[in-house]
Amino acid sequence: MTDTTRLGLPLMDAAQAQKHVTHNEALMRLDALTHLSVSARVDAPSGPNVEGARYLVSQSPSGVFAGHADQIACHQDGAWLYLTPKLGWRVYVEDVFSLRVYDGGAWREIASGKLPLDQFSRLGVGTASDPGNPFSAKLNNALFAALTGAEGGSGDLRFKLNKEGSARTVSQLYQSNWSGRAETGLMGDDAYRIKVSADGSAWTTAINIDAATGNVGIGGAAPAAKLDVAGNIAINGKIALNGPAVSAWVSTPHSAGSARYTKAQFRSKEFDTANCFDNVTNFRFTPNVAGYYQVSSTLKFTTLSGGEWVAIIYKNGVAFKSGSSNFLAAGGAGQSHVSALIYMNGSSDFLEVFAYSDSTMTITASQAASFFQAAMVRGA
Repeated sequence: MTDTTRLGLPLMDAAQAQKHVTHNEALMRLDALTHLSVSARVDAPSGPNVEGARYLVSQSPSGVFAGHADQIACHQDGAWLYLTPKLGWRVYVEDVFSLRVYDGGAWREIASGKLPLDQFSRLGVGTASDPGNPFSAKLNNALFAALTGAEGGSGDLRFKLNKEGSARTVSQLYQSNWSGRAETGLMGDDAYRIKVSADGSAWTTAINIDAATGNVGIGGAAPAAKLDVAGNIAINGKIALNGPAVSAWVSTPHSAGSARYTKAQFRSKEFDTANCFDNVTNFRFTPNVAGYYQVSSTLKFTTLSGGEWVAIIYKNGVAFKSGSSNFLAAGGAGQSHVSALIYMNGSSDFLEVFAYSDSTMTITASQAASFFQAAMVRGA
């Protein structure tokens, strides 16, 4: 008696006695193999030997399944029947919702309804994958949305790209007609870079951010300052600094005695961006940001009896920078101008303007001719 080629069903011999036994055995095997489904893939039976139980034997079987790796084990008539798979056999593994096919040497999963979907060697979406691109997708849009709190998530969405070590690369490469034009990421070290290319061959670093300091370099190597630019800067718009700026003027004329220093009273303001100028009591500028300030003042004098007169910038109550000195005959009028670049600590340092004259004079009220101005030009 021989078996059929594909399913191994027993054939009856001519003049065979008790042919019904062979026939029934063939039917039992057909019952086991048709719409082939097994409870699980196991090393050994995991429960009582129920009639009709079917398992896919693992590659490392034990117990009664020892020596039957990758076979189908069926419990029939109180004993285990082992069926050796052939190329193309398919089996559904019930406990993991997995459909598998035998490739002649091993069972391979071809479809799965289980969650999660794990251990795919390659996957193509709308296109074929290849060894160099084991995950490939060809599409016009892709959507990733955060799992909300109501759905059991955090409401956040974070993409994680990981490399093996500092000397490796993790990046995003942007191509035009399959030729690289821009790349961003950690390339060869842990500094974040943006590089560009016109031909996909020669690359230029456009932005370089140091991982340890956060310093930003534009067009150069490792940045040594918070912003380090290698080359010229062309500015075609506004530059905004975070320091205060003020412009105030003498709106009420007031006199100054002979041979003494008199504080100029700038009672009106054109602007005071950070409210750092006291135009009511002390007539002083106390900036709240540390840095270097360009300071200037012009005072117009009238009713002089003659002699020298000058405008002076005081810092913290002490004469700091003296302006233009003038000598005039009695009854004259004129202006003195003072300008300086002064460092201010952003907290306690303050500036005032004083006038000195050899004779009694009046500081003229004039928005155009008696004023004080200051603005930060560089940070500390």
